[in-house]
Amino acid sequence: MTVLVTGASGKVGRHVVQALDSRGVPARPATRRSSIPLDWTDPAGWNAALAGVDRVFLVMPGGDDGHRSVTGLGRRVIRFLDLAEQSGVGRVVLMTAMGMQYVPSEVDQRAVELRVQSSSMRWTILRPNWFYQNVTEGPLRDLAEAYAGRLLLPTGDAAVSFIDARDIAAVAVAALVADHHGHEYTLTGSESLTFADVASLASAEGLPVTAYEHVPVAQFRHAVLDLGWEPSYVDTMCQLFATIAAGHAAHISQDVPSVLGRNPTTFTEFAQQWQASIA
Repeated sequence: MTVLVTGASGKVGRHVVQALDSRGVPARPATRRSSIPLDWTDPAGWNAALAGVDRVFLVMPGGDDGHRSVTGLGRRVIRFLDLAEQSGVGRVVLMTAMGMQYVPSEVDQRAVELRVQSSSMRWTILRPNWFYQNVTEGPLRDLAEAYAGRLLLPTGDAAVSFIDARDIAAVAVAALVADHHGHEYTLTGSESLTFADVASLASAEGLPVTAYEHVPVAQFRHAVLDLGWEPSYVDTMCQLFATIAAGHAAHISQDVPSVLGRNPTTFTEFAQQWQASIA
């Protein structure tokens, strides 16, 4: 068994590689800079990335704004899946995002989901909610650092069932090494937290977020554009925050405990572990 891990330097992919290594399962990290590179813009290198591979962890790369027709990126990922199937890959675990089953088929991530489901490969789809790691190494940290620890977001008092990226990776590895064919897992934590809750818990544990303030969408957009965020990325973030504000990110799923036989990591546990890692 050899597993190709796309997005291997990302928040989830790197933990998938580590977990496979700890099990003695050969993992082939795939990024643009890996020893056998995988570049979504360069199909010429895809055969080498897939050579000798029988299982794939596929992270849908960024770039879809959620409202366009299937883009060049989406079509390339679908072509990659075609090649994987032709190359003899027997199992694929695809990670998209929570709620993706409800969006139009023209959205990149949903189009890729549908291609996976129609394939002859054994497949599992993971749809995680927001990661805790966004507070320590992602956009929430970037925003807080720019505003003295404050999160200025257009989310009101809506809640999110945040999840640890390591729990997502653990589910991915379970689906790669055992048979979870046909399962579509919504991956959340065991608690639904407002951003005010997150700020309070983070501050108590010494994380780089100390306060939360609701702001109108126009103010948020203006602030992050001033920070140099790309307009297309800002559009995507505004759509995501609108989904949160509408209450669509609060749902708590039982799929993590069902697969792993344990409860998901809590935010406080994550924060304490993060602090210990940098001590």
